[in-house]
Amino acid sequence: MPEPMLASALALAAILVARRAVRAQARLSGQLAELEQQLSLQQQSISGLTAGAVGMDRRLRRAEATEKMITDRQETIENQQAAEQPYSHAIRLVQQGATTRRLMEELGLSESEAGLLVRLHGLRDSA
Repeated sequence: MPEPMLASALALAAILVARRAVRAQARLSGQLAELEQQLSLQQQSISGLTAGAVGMDRRLRRAEATEKMITDRQETIENQQAAEQPYSHAIRLVQQGATTRRLMEELGLSESEAGLLVRLHGLRDSA
């Protein structure tokens, strides 16, 4: 091949290679733009999930605090009821006519406790 033809062939090959490079670069630029867009969407999703998690954490803490408060109240009420239960039973017995002695024997109350319950809740004479 003569030199002018060789130069033309080389120039043509260079042009073809350059065109392929331009097309490849355009394709890569499009892919890069698409990847950047996907990355942006994922970052937005992560931000939204993080904000949601923070809000859920706050609600969970409030729910736990409420649950603790309710549990404490329930324990207090149960303790009060447990403490009042022997006296409630004693009051019912007195209203049915039980004596101080019976309260002392059956419920283990002291004489002063039993006497007070009989005086407060005992049957009244209507004479």
